[in-house]
Amino acid sequence: MPRSPSTRDQRSSFWTGSPHLPGLPGFAGKLIPMAEVRELYERTCSSPDGFRLGTLLEQMQVDLQLPSADLERIPAKGPLVAVANHPFGVLDGAALGALLSRVRPDVRVMTNALLSGIPELHKHCFFVDPFHTESSAEKNLKALKQAIEWLRGGGALAVFPAGEVSQWNVGKAQIADPAWNTIAARLMRKTGASALPVYFCGRNSVTFQLLGLIHPRLRTLVLMQEFLQQRGKALEVRVGTAIPSEMIAGLEDDREATEYLRLRTYLLSYRGKKEISIPTKVRSVIPRKAQETIISAVPQSLLARDIEALPPAQLLSESNEFAVYAARANEMPHLLEEVGRLREVTFRDAGEGTGKSADLDQFDDYYWHLLLWNKEKRELAGAYRAGNTDEIIRSHGIKGLYTNTVFRYDERLFMKIGSALELGRSFVRPEYQRQYAPLLQLWKGIARFVASRPQTPVLFGAVSISNEYSRLSREMIVSYFESRDDGREFADLIQPRTPFRIPKLRRWDCRAMCEALNNLDELAEPISDVEEDGKGLPILIRQYDKVGGKLVGFNLDRKFSDVVDGLVIVDLRQTDPTVLERYMGKEGYAGFRRFHKMD
Repeated sequence: MPRSPSTRDQRSSFWTGSPHLPGLPGFAGKLIPMAEVRELYERTCSSPDGFRLGTLLEQMQVDLQLPSADLERIPAKGPLVAVANHPFGVLDGAALGALLSRVRPDVRVMTNALLSGIPELHKHCFFVDPFHTESSAEKNLKALKQAIEWLRGGGALAVFPAGEVSQWNVGKAQIADPAWNTIAARLMRKTGASALPVYFCGRNSVTFQLLGLIHPRLRTLVLMQEFLQQRGKALEVRVGTAIPSEMIAGLEDDREATEYLRLRTYLLSYRGKKEISIPTKVRSVIPRKAQETIISAVPQSLLARDIEALPPAQLLSESNEFAVYAARANEMPHLLEEVGRLREVTFRDAGEGTGKSADLDQFDDYYWHLLLWNKEKRELAGAYRAGNTDEIIRSHGIKGLYTNTVFRYDERLFMKIGSALELGRSFVRPEYQRQYAPLLQLWKGIARFVASRPQTPVLFGAVSISNEYSRLSREMIVSYFESRDDGREFADLIQPRTPFRIPKLRRWDCRAMCEALNNLDELAEPISDVEEDGKGLPILIRQYDKVGGKLVGFNLDRKFSDVVDGLVIVDLRQTDPTVLERYMGKEGYAGFRRFHKMD
């Protein structure tokens, strides 16, 4: 009776032969550096821990580099499909498998059937045949069934949807994955697995790319050489936020889901990139006037004197720590000076600012100022500026509105929205920004200011997306809101003075991804993936969304550090009643409802 081959025999038959590459003559396989690969393999197998994907990287002295925050993004349990780009080849599978194994033990990698002759890989991999031979369909069906069973059991699966290594794309003039197949999306939708986008930085050599242009199979021929060339190198990896299975299931079909997964993966390549517009580059080489020294803080006694002199009716809201007051410039000479100082301090801290000693302008003279006062510390913690559009237009014309400096308005806009309160120039000083209470109290002050003047039920104003956000994050935010219907009814009435333009090469990708999103939470995730510090959406955009705000236009403010200003319009009559009552208070909300006959 013939004996079954031992693991050692299986090793021998694989390593002494030469893999046959369909479409190439048999002698081509002899050019693969099998001796070096075999030596690496034997060292890995003979390590004390046995053959593991992590051990393979250790033997190659390949160091996976990623922030600890990225490692924490890998779900520790539950069905998971990790999708990644495929820049190198064999190294990618080993690296992704090893990375996932740092967090969870139940990891399998879907990989090329050429590697199925290595017996140790069978407990780590499912094998697919990308060469479309007669036996491909049977092999791939088997791998698909194994993957489905694995995911239904709660395991994690690493997939490279390109099926081939990244290569030179003549049409796009860049190195990237070929079109992704739908296998990962199908597996997720069939098993309810969540998705994890992973991006590997780097690419194979120029030789690899040139050989591929001669014959696609020649790329495969040199893959092992490319693999060995990675010895002793660092491999930078970026992990994105896990995508819930419900979101993938909610997309139209497998193709749309696949495109979304590809976009979320390649977004990670932009993390840390600070792209600068051409006008900004030009200005950067022109000598700039030095920033003025910010004025000294106004003495607390003078600030408190202004507060104490305000009429009691101008106290809008109050908590144990804070109070919000409304005041005109002539009622608060010392507080206004402090507002100008703190605006400049806060905006410079965010990479913006006017460069002047204090941030004050002509609009401050006739707008209301909503002041957030720390009662115990006797200091100004934040402020908003507010103006009744009817009053301002009547006395100063449309040019009297601050937002007219960044947007051109058709006078029909104000006939359409009716009486409104323009908000802007808001700040919470840096030491208070990590707390939620200051912003909440300011918004209660705004709501109660409206409740006391119910004839102005509409809020509008500019909300800034600062240069703390990467260019791509700002493009995604703009694309998200432009892909909605919110701004269409105002398209002929509002024009940005300097439109924020998205480069043609990225416009389609940004729009395609944003059209797949259902809400701001889903937008916050890719933004967090791109930002080095992991921050999500600007807090004021979330705040306006909470009260039903619509972002209807975007302007690039060249005079204010290239900040992107979004124009937001909120009709408080359409705001969720529970939310509005929380801000206005029961009595204020009841009066607001009565005035607008909302009962």
